[in-house]
Amino acid sequence: MSNSNKQTNQYTDKRHRVAQDPSIKKRNRILFIGILTISIIFTIILSTGYILRYVIPQEKVIVEIGESKYKRADMLKMLRVKQKNAEMIGSTIKSSEEIFKALQNMIENEIIDQVAPSIGISVTEGQVDIYVRDVFMPTYNSDESPDPVQIEREFREIFNNYLNSVGLTEEEYKKFTRWSMLREQMRQFIGESVPTVAAQVYLHRLMVMPDDEIDIMKKKFNDGIPFKYIVREFSKDNEEVIRRGGEIGWVPQGIFPEYDYIIFDLEPNLLSIESQSIETPPLLYFFMISEKDPARKIALEELEQLKTKALNDWLNTKRKEFNVKATFNSEVHSWLSKQLQVSSLEKPKEKQSRLQELGILQGKK
Repeated sequence: MSNSNKQTNQYTDKRHRVAQDPSIKKRNRILFIGILTISIIFTIILSTGYILRYVIPQEKVIVEIGESKYKRADMLKMLRVKQKNAEMIGSTIKSSEEIFKALQNMIENEIIDQVAPSIGISVTEGQVDIYVRDVFMPTYNSDESPDPVQIEREFREIFNNYLNSVGLTEEEYKKFTRWSMLREQMRQFIGESVPTVAAQVYLHRLMVMPDDEIDIMKKKFNDGIPFKYIVREFSKDNEEVIRRGGEIGWVPQGIFPEYDYIIFDLEPNLLSIESQSIETPPLLYFFMISEKDPARKIALEELEQLKTKALNDWLNTKRKEFNVKATFNSEVHSWLSKQLQVSSLEKPKEKQSRLQELGILQGKK
């Protein structure tokens, strides 16, 4: 036997004797168990942290309306849909505002859902399916003639891509869609009580800061300088209103309910008292009306606004009939805000649906 083979055999025998040594085997076993134990503990710590931070909070009930209960996860999904749609038009949502709106909408939608059958309002699965297909169905150029199988495949691709990007199941998306359709039907039903003819005023508006030269502005008005020129000199309103010289147009009661008591008691061509802006304090409003009409047909845009107001008034009254419990505080608000910050949104496929063509799911048109 060569010296090389002898050395190899000796080395192999030595490894075998070491491997068979009871003390070494025991030490290796202890080392293995120790490493395994540490790995298990580390995994448990990570899993526990994940469960405590993400899983358990999502399962906490945030709203109870009678027998119906909604978790934080339900509200988070509603918010992610809004976040996704805003992202697709190159915008962002104001999470703080949208969280409060989502809570309110969740309560209102459940109330509508429970009341609707009693007044003959319903949305069937078939109606929801038609809406979904209309929104996500791909569109083609006039020279394209895809077969039905291709159309169906691309519809499913667009729809599933959207569902994945917002983290919804098809069932969850259809539930939200049904809520939206029910709400619109209820708005139209309640809106039937809104008159189509009403007393109106032709409204003009000027917005200033409290430390602006208000006395000089008033003096110029009293000296007979046209209101539109005063607006263009002093107003802090949006550019379009300033360009129109402060003209808002014909307005019935209820369009600006916070200021109705000022607007409709005002005589034509007189400047109103100052009124703090509800939406943007500390800005101040001054109003002026140039005409009054005791019975004027309400324009379609204002009529739709009044229908929405009628629905909101109805919901505020109806809510008192329900046992509504909302668990909402700064901790819940903070948790929802953080979840929205880490939301990962995917880009839609190239094929456009009708919703994408309208600029709701993709870049602005």
